[in-house]
Amino acid sequence: MITLPHVINAPGAVEAWRLAAELLVNDGDRFNLTVHITDTESLNEADVARYDHRRVDPAIRKSIYDVANTIFPSTGRFHAGNLEQFFAHYQQVYERGQRLHPTAWGVYFLRLIAFGPEGENQLGNVIHALADWNCRPKAAFVVHLSSAALDTPRPLGAPCWQYGQFVRSENDKLSLIAVYRSQDYFQKALGNYVGLIRLLRFVCQRANMEMGTLTCLSTFATLQNKKVKTRQLIQL
Repeated sequence: MITLPHVINAPGAVEAWRLAAELLVNDGDRFNLTVHITDTESLNEADVARYDHRRVDPAIRKSIYDVANTIFPSTGRFHAGNLEQFFAHYQQVYERGQRLHPTAWGVYFLRLIAFGPEGENQLGNVIHALADWNCRPKAAFVVHLSSAALDTPRPLGAPCWQYGQFVRSENDKLSLIAVYRSQDYFQKALGNYVGLIRLLRFVCQRANMEMGTLTCLSTFATLQNKKVKTRQLIQL
């Protein structure tokens, strides 16, 4: 299996996913795949529906948007209001969903706003630091999605997103880097991009910054034995 790092650059999420998926269809699963999306503001969520994996595999229950929602909720009336009310409302929404599916490991959004035994609001801390600090640090603000206290080693399954880094790529421009231990490019990657761009957009709006780039490193990039269906999906 290929271990040589490979970088894909593309302006938009759909184009980036298609290039990455085509690479995996042609060369097989690989390690160290980096996808760099340069124009995050261009995302039109209606465009991604064309490449919903359920169009070629109707047996799959969750859509691209369901995948995106595990990272960040789609825009609603609470997004522009009081920040603490936003967190309180969506924490209740996501915890209610978790109670309905008690065997699931959880969702990334809850780990962003209520992480670990102490319920640390990592996302709130990042937003307040970006908005309120007088200095403008270049070093990354890190959010953790996995820890030894919460997660045991497993061959398959979430959480695949391990951590994220918000970086001030220019004076008033914010970019996001996400590191995945494994990423499924048939069923999950495009939805991941949508959710991560939603997250970046929200933080930028709250911190009064411009949206920069999104970079995703997949330590292991896979099609989960769906090469034929992935090819069909790319060609839609």
